[in-house]
Amino acid sequence: MLRRLGYPLIFLAMFSIAGGHWAVLQSVAWAGMVVEYSKASTVGAALVKTFSGEAPCDMCRTIETGKQQERQLPATVKADQKMDKFLARSAWTLPPPSEKTFSYPPIPDEAASDRRASPPAPVPRTA
Repeated sequence: MLRRLGYPLIFLAMFSIAGGHWAVLQSVAWAGMVVEYSKASTVGAALVKTFSGEAPCDMCRTIETGKQQERQLPATVKADQKMDKFLARSAWTLPPPSEKTFSYPPIPDEAASDRRASPPAPVPRTA
């Protein structure tokens, strides 16, 4: 069970702590820029324009702003904010108890009839 559920969760936690989400977002931004720039020119020119850093897209600017804000916060504040976001999204509520009254199942007569028998004679003794 731990291997099927625990290891992927540990991997995701380490990935998030290491800032992997920024790398994924930056890769998506670069892919979008290459697609957008290659519409007007060749793929080679689009790659040069994308990775030159002279014309960043809106997503690249947003990612850079997010990285800067994350660097400015102390580590404990970052962890608290991440935990607050996680707990706010996963607010589990228990369903209200049902209005049905609970009753134990009836005891079968067979079990009661076995108890009426007398104990074995002579009484067993331990050694």
